[in-house]
Amino acid sequence: MKARLNFLIRYFLFWITYFLIFRLVFLIYQFHFLSGITFHDYLLIFIRGMWMDASLAGYALLLSSILIAVLFWSSSKIHKIVFRTVTLVLLTIFSIVTLSDLELYRNWGYRIDATPLLYLKTPKEAMASVPTWQIIVFIALLAGVVYLLFMAYRKLVEHAFNGMEKGKWWYVPVYVFVASVMIIPIRGGFGIAPMNPGKVYFSNKVFCNHAALNPVWNMMYSASKSGVMNKRYDLPIDKDKENRLFAKIMESDSTIHYLNTSRPNVLLILMESFTAKLIGSLGGIPGVTPNIDSLSKEGILFTRMYSTGDRSDKGIIGVLAGFPAQPTQSIIKYPTKSRKLSTVSGELADSGYSTTFYYGGDPDFANIRSFLYHAKFKRIVTEDNFPVEYRNSKWGVHDSYVFDYLLHDIDTAKGPFFKMYFTLSSHEPFETTMKQKFPGNDELHKYMSSVYYTDSCIGNFIRQARKRDWYKNTLIILIADHGHREPYNEPNYVVRRFHIPMLWLGGALNANGVNIDRTSSQTDLASTLLNQLNLSDSAFVLSQNILSKSRYPFAYFAFSEGYGFVTDADSVVYDLVRKAYIQKSGVTADSTAEMSRAFFNKYQDIFLGL
Repeated sequence: MKARLNFLIRYFLFWITYFLIFRLVFLIYQFHFLSGITFHDYLLIFIRGMWMDASLAGYALLLSSILIAVLFWSSSKIHKIVFRTVTLVLLTIFSIVTLSDLELYRNWGYRIDATPLLYLKTPKEAMASVPTWQIIVFIALLAGVVYLLFMAYRKLVEHAFNGMEKGKWWYVPVYVFVASVMIIPIRGGFGIAPMNPGKVYFSNKVFCNHAALNPVWNMMYSASKSGVMNKRYDLPIDKDKENRLFAKIMESDSTIHYLNTSRPNVLLILMESFTAKLIGSLGGIPGVTPNIDSLSKEGILFTRMYSTGDRSDKGIIGVLAGFPAQPTQSIIKYPTKSRKLSTVSGELADSGYSTTFYYGGDPDFANIRSFLYHAKFKRIVTEDNFPVEYRNSKWGVHDSYVFDYLLHDIDTAKGPFFKMYFTLSSHEPFETTMKQKFPGNDELHKYMSSVYYTDSCIGNFIRQARKRDWYKNTLIILIADHGHREPYNEPNYVVRRFHIPMLWLGGALNANGVNIDRTSSQTDLASTLLNQLNLSDSAFVLSQNILSKSRYPFAYFAFSEGYGFVTDADSVVYDLVRKAYIQKSGVTADSTAEMSRAFFNKYQDIFLGL
């Protein structure tokens, strides 16, 4: 037993050391990217990177523990033969990836992912682009590296099996348990968010984040997502007609301006799970959001706003990048594509705005952190910025505490600024700091009470903000990330489930009590805001300017293997698996269905081209 455990510990450290060495080699090889990197940055590159290294080493130990359990009856000689084979295979695969990554990063500017696997479909063409001498050098280097590391394994790790006796039958459950424990390093700890690229991101310097990534892990992660992400659904429509219809629905002209300045501060509050079904001013259940209902009479209320998806990761992409949700995995989980998206925060950062993102939880969930760095947020405030005693919710820090932090932060901010706060208290399990407003242990009443709580936080924040000087030059945008199945426990394809609020407030507005009643999508916020700021929206080809004097009002949304398309008069919902409409309603529903096919096909062309 002792010999086997000794081997597993040594084997784990062997792989950690392997990745540490190659991370150092990567830094040396990419020396031209090291300008401006501080000692603290180097330290965090290795510390954060080791987190992902441990995840991959955990996979190796999971396999090893299972093998030891299966071979409990065998001698040390058989153990050595089996693990020599396993180690040699892993060393070869890992070294191919890590060595290839050195040169690929120099040319591509991002760590190796599933992209090279696509070239294996045409190996002749792929190899034709590589000089013969480079292939020879690579093979020789690979052989030398694998040989040296294999010898190191035999000398430093394998000898743990020397003198090992045959095991007992009860070794089997012990090592099966050890294998199961490996889920901890594999997931990256005990947190809600499993290991993803965002967990090792820590800096505004892109290279630092890239250097912290484990290339083998990153390639595995990318490959696991690529098959689903690149799936195409072919909807029948003539290509010329598709182009004409798409141009028609995306056409816009001059903008109606509602700002008294072209350079205001912008505060975007993304409200977790705020469905219009609970907003009284939008026809929802009265009394749940009294503050928003009152504020709706003072600013600009967009009464027919729809979320583009049903999850927070899709909502963040929709709001910041103006990009529609996918009927499969969210694009945010596939950095190869998401990093090519333009963002509102990025455009504002380039225009001289300071940018900060606030979230009381863990932004590593759903790979959000990595996208935030891509979106040029110079500072990210998370649960780690709060005292431990404030982190008394499953998701992190309650909204009231973060709103207080945000208020004091803005008081010391130098404009112009773009700040985005993503609330969390209205997420399951709906924990708040106040007594439950709507009594009942069922999900609906807990959910309603949590929305009431966040609404009260918003009302208090606005009241305090009005007393500040910065309020006079600030645009505050309230918008939900997505809707919710409650109330009414609606299926994921029901149109009403995607209806959400958007409200503009603040001293930078020259409008009061305006309702925009035409259909729009949260993806349209990007184009709309940039046009209000007199900035170009040309990079946001799927975002529509809501405040254009003439436009085709519509909203697209996606759910698992399906999509919906809503206009002022009609709505259609399509099942992409059955290739049939779940719903078609309205006088001109057939025409709207054709418009939806044109938009969806064109959107797929853009998405697959990223």
